[in-house]
Amino acid sequence: MTSVDGLGAGSAFAAAQYGLQNASDGISQAASNIAQRTAEDAVAPAQPIATNTDTINTSSNSTSTSTRLTDDLIALNVNERNAQASAKVLGVADEMLGTIIDVLA
Repeated sequence: MTSVDGLGAGSAFAAAQYGLQNASDGISQAASNIAQRTAEDAVAPAQPIATNTDTINTSSNSTSTSTRLTDDLIALNVNERNAQASAKVLGVADEMLGTIIDVLA
């Protein structure tokens, strides 16, 4: 019978833990950015447009803010998917370890 040192299971658990931690950090950062932008919008709402030159400046600022908010929402979604994938890796590693214990017992 061959020796099972558990490196595969250990590294799978480590990878899952690392992935979950990174996803958690990314979710926290994206949520913080979204909350900050929402607070900034509440304090300084969009100003009415007075002239044509103001239209260009206001439009680009609005687009920039909208783009940043969209980027943060996408980052939130991506990190959610990363967390789900890492949780799946953790589940598979757990099953693998259970199978190894059953085989060796």
